[in-house]
Amino acid sequence: MIEPNYFLINVALLTVGTILIRGFFIALSGKMNISPKVKELFTFIPAAILPALVVPATFFYQGQVAWIGGKERFLILLASSIACYFVRNTLFVISFGLIMLYLVTKF
Repeated sequence: MIEPNYFLINVALLTVGTILIRGFFIALSGKMNISPKVKELFTFIPAAILPALVVPATFFYQGQVAWIGGKERFLILLASSIACYFVRNTLFVISFGLIMLYLVTKF
């Protein structure tokens, strides 16, 4: 299992990095011409904070499935991300991830 201090340090660094990146663009926004497409892209930045919290929690989790090295949650996260790209349905992706996690851990 991952040490709590190590996990918290990683989450804190990812959070600070995300805030610095966003703050850099906000500070320069008055000095630059930003196209409407880029402005629309910036509306998704708060949603980028969630993966910064979720990915370390799934990658450093030590599971019990030996054939994938205890990384079943990270594998399911990747599969769910791919499914989300193609399906674009939140309920489907959550159900898909939960069912896949159940199947991987039971068999």
